[in-house]
Amino acid sequence: MTKYECEIIKDLLPLYADGVASEASLEMVERHLAECASCRNLLNEYTQPVLAELPAGKPSPQSGLDGAWSRLRRVAAVFIAGIIITGSSLAWASYQAGRNMALRDPSFKQAEQMDLFSEVNQSKKLGPYTITVDQILLDSARTTVFYSVDPGLESDSNIHINMADDKGVHYDPRGGRGIQGKYFMYDLEPVNLDVQKLTISFNTGAIPGEARFEIPVDPTIVAQNTREFYPNLKKTIAPVELALDRVVLGLSESIVFFRVRWPQDPTIAGVGMGLDHPMYTVMGPNGPTSAQSRVSRPPPAPMIKEYGAFLPGNWADLIDQTNGKRIKLNETRTQTDSVTGGITGSFHFAPVDPSARELKLTTPPLYLYRFPDKEQNLKFDCPRQGEQALNGVFKYGTVSYNIDQAVIEDKQLALYFSVNGIGDKPPYYYRPEFRIKNQAFWQEHIRLELLDDKQIKVFFPIPEDDKINLQLRSVGERLPEVDFELDAAR
Repeated sequence: MTKYECEIIKDLLPLYADGVASEASLEMVERHLAECASCRNLLNEYTQPVLAELPAGKPSPQSGLDGAWSRLRRVAAVFIAGIIITGSSLAWASYQAGRNMALRDPSFKQAEQMDLFSEVNQSKKLGPYTITVDQILLDSARTTVFYSVDPGLESDSNIHINMADDKGVHYDPRGGRGIQGKYFMYDLEPVNLDVQKLTISFNTGAIPGEARFEIPVDPTIVAQNTREFYPNLKKTIAPVELALDRVVLGLSESIVFFRVRWPQDPTIAGVGMGLDHPMYTVMGPNGPTSAQSRVSRPPPAPMIKEYGAFLPGNWADLIDQTNGKRIKLNETRTQTDSVTGGITGSFHFAPVDPSARELKLTTPPLYLYRFPDKEQNLKFDCPRQGEQALNGVFKYGTVSYNIDQAVIEDKQLALYFSVNGIGDKPPYYYRPEFRIKNQAFWQEHIRLELLDDKQIKVFFPIPEDDKINLQLRSVGERLPEVDFELDAAR
């Protein structure tokens, strides 16, 4: 393995991560990843959520710089990989023009074809930077601001964006993505239809002042070309109820809003969606008191195996039955409902064809997590290198998790468990939630892999403490998937 080979693989990783690499590239990347820990770690970074995750109930304006590996990065990687492999010239540089690069994102194809972008073309100074807002898209699913920064930002620089309308309404940010610290797209919540003017402000937090843009808009133009309906559908997978409240079929994104409810039973820890950790709601004297939020993205198809960290069939699936097409899932957003103690969330898909009339949504499987009969902990010394044999048992009903060893792998703490007592159920039927206490704080595991029918591996960040307290907090039992038929013609 040479440095030259690593450079080629690094430029192919965004294609591999999005599942669009050719068969030859796929084989070359997987062969290299088997031997190169550095590129494996880089792949993990590429598969993190593109949009910034916002705390529930307290949105915080994150910069468009934080989502570094978006579809834009994939487009750049296509050209870079071609340059390296074929030895062609650097003619790809012309594709970095901010607006043109941004519009190569396929999710904006419909809006571009229908000429529904609002041109802005305004520039303002912010300290040493010139901020240029090229255009915005007032989609019914989201508001997207296309802007550039000159000179380009350094990797440790940060710009925050705030948006309000002429009625005094402020819109929550979702996060952004960009390339080379210069060209960006930033998403916020969709604006109200009665808005006539938007105020978009940019600031760094370190430089006094802000760059403020006053932009006249007409959201009704785009709204006339999008669909929104309220299916009011509910299904119960005892004891959990799943409901679909609203569907927005925008020009750049399709969103299905849902709710999950379950009884306030002290034995129930919470509900997890697919491979996500369970979402807990702590009950106080006046009802639920805690809040969590999460953004998760499905891994690229080449990473989904029968076993391992990514199982097939664990993400929402949307089928356009009218045209016989599967709609790509971009991300799932969930947060605890501090009023009812349940979960509210949304599935974010690629745009649906305007001709679609019948849709079928298959939800990801839900895991109902319950607490063990009694608290179970194991204390041991954290290995700082190599591996350490362990001996301990965690029990949940008839299922037992025997811890065999702790190993430092790829700058993480990996714990190996043997699983017994699942009977004839598939290995993914139960999903344990382990956590460790580090510096007086509990940390949940960051990844769980099924090695085979009888063995799992759980990863944690390497703790600072030498003494580890490992706890089995809860175990999830898999519930069946649920299908909903959606009438998009209404």
